[in-house]
Amino acid sequence: MIRFSERQALLLQLLSEVHSATAGSDLAALLGVSSRTLRYDIARINGMTRSEIIEASAHGYTLNRRAYGDLLGRTSGLATHLDHQERILLFLLSRPHTDIYEIMVECFMSESVTRTALQRLKPQVEKHGLHIEVHGADVALVGSELNIRHLLGEFVHNAMDVVVGQDERLNRYLPDVDLGVIRRNLVSVIADHGLHADDIHLSNTVVNLAICLQRSHFRVDVDPSIVPSLDEGMTQLAEQVLSSLEDTYPDLAVYPVDRAYVHSVIGLALDPHTDRPNDSHEVEPDRVFKVVQDCLDDAISHFGLSADRSKLDSDIAAHVERLSARDRSMPFFRNNLQESLRARSPLLYDVAVYLADLLNKTLGISFPDDEIGLLAVYLGLHTLPSKSPMDTTHTIVVCPDYHALRDWVLTGLFNRYQDRLSILDVVTTLDGVDLGPCELVISTTDEDSMSCPCVQVSALLSDLDFIALDQALLKSSQSKIRLRLSQSLRKFLDPDLFFVDAQVSDSDSAISLMCNRLQDHNVVPAEFSDSVRLRETYSPTCFARRFAVPHAMDFLAHETKVCVLFPSSPVRWGPSDVELILMLAINADDYDEFLNFYQPLISLLYDPTLYNELRKVSDFDQFVNFLKDELMESN
Repeated sequence: MIRFSERQALLLQLLSEVHSATAGSDLAALLGVSSRTLRYDIARINGMTRSEIIEASAHGYTLNRRAYGDLLGRTSGLATHLDHQERILLFLLSRPHTDIYEIMVECFMSESVTRTALQRLKPQVEKHGLHIEVHGADVALVGSELNIRHLLGEFVHNAMDVVVGQDERLNRYLPDVDLGVIRRNLVSVIADHGLHADDIHLSNTVVNLAICLQRSHFRVDVDPSIVPSLDEGMTQLAEQVLSSLEDTYPDLAVYPVDRAYVHSVIGLALDPHTDRPNDSHEVEPDRVFKVVQDCLDDAISHFGLSADRSKLDSDIAAHVERLSARDRSMPFFRNNLQESLRARSPLLYDVAVYLADLLNKTLGISFPDDEIGLLAVYLGLHTLPSKSPMDTTHTIVVCPDYHALRDWVLTGLFNRYQDRLSILDVVTTLDGVDLGPCELVISTTDEDSMSCPCVQVSALLSDLDFIALDQALLKSSQSKIRLRLSQSLRKFLDPDLFFVDAQVSDSDSAISLMCNRLQDHNVVPAEFSDSVRLRETYSPTCFARRFAVPHAMDFLAHETKVCVLFPSSPVRWGPSDVELILMLAINADDYDEFLNFYQPLISLLYDPTLYNELRKVSDFDQFVNFLKDELMESN
């Protein structure tokens, strides 16, 4: 077993995200260590793996991807050090009633360290309706078995979010079962029944079964009101799956009284159409559909979207109907598309967060990050991309009026570029033509334009002509993007909303400082701060483990501004430590313009090298000039 420190694991993950050499000083700064410590960590990693997995050159450090891939595929696996609290909690999961001295022996800790770790664990388990009770030497993890399984599900979820050490972490939490074996059994039974399961439902079924088997010696005693009913076919499938797994793991047989619960977990995880339990806590389907329609009306209007409402309404209503039962009875749910959706489709993800908030307020159903990601998927499948006037190039076509030549040219241009060209006029010559609104001249003759970009093509529009037109339109689009970004930098950034070396201890103090500054400059109203905090409760706005982009749930700003803060030391933000915070104050009238600025900015910050260069700025002018240089160059 190869065991890395958390910092060494993070170093490998950072290098895996870039495809060019990264300077040692940049890597050291990202990790918050000295160059000497960085060199020590690299030597340790290469020594433990017995290969030059991290290679050094005059340009910096790179990851040997072949060696890294081989390393991840080794049966020995990778590991990270287990901290005191996690070690104790894992022990308590297997032995809920114990004493201090047994924990000390099993976890290799002193009494003082053990008692301190137990005290720090209490808030973590209380989030799941559990309690750690310490009376003298006696220690007990108190709470329902269902809540314990939810806690274990959170551990497994967190383990799946890492690259380095993932297999080893999963083996800590599910030591008696193998996810691959469970998957093969499940796929075989599904095939026997002639059914198909999508990848997300299949992977979630596997993990939920693993948790149930791992905890099979502890009775669930689940409230029957939260167990959904299955049709006869799904009940037979669930029993066949369970029997097959019990043959594989005879020591992990499920208690007879718990079989209905395990059947329901299989049904909920595997079949998206499983009926909801009929109890007073559920809402009627007709009401759900009406509420979903009303909430979608609000969200789509709020963000100015176009959508196929018949499909969107029915898909989200069906999803919401089954969400409540799944959330209460299934110990695990993960949407592995969530992080990429949040990072790469920020508009749709924010629409999904806004919609989740509306549904939560109306129906009382909570939406964790993974569920918000599924809402974003539905929105993406059934909404139409909006076209900006900036995406269309205004052209004048020079083509003689001869036979059907003009019709041929116009038809060819329309068929290929109907969404990208706006043809203002077709002329025989440019003499006397007002080129004021024209952005590109397309000429089928040898006539050129001195005042407007011009691309010359043949009247028959060959493949070479289309290549030339593609390049001309790309150049025109890039020119407009650069102009747009330059205007946005001047409009959205303000030296009075810029902090360097700010003394903030946590995310809450950073939010308070930035909201107060925005309010002092009459950019936002007083309720802006509460809306920002509400948005964070749904999904922390940290990205790439490096920067955070907090913003309000609604478009509350009097004017659109970006408040920038570089803290004096990294700030804990959700699951990550961040070194740059961009607070967005958005006015609805600027939303489309702001998106065109925001998306290239986020792409820039995802590049570790550029991000580290940005962190070196010491004043507002340097910050703006850096963004201007990099954003203009990339476009």
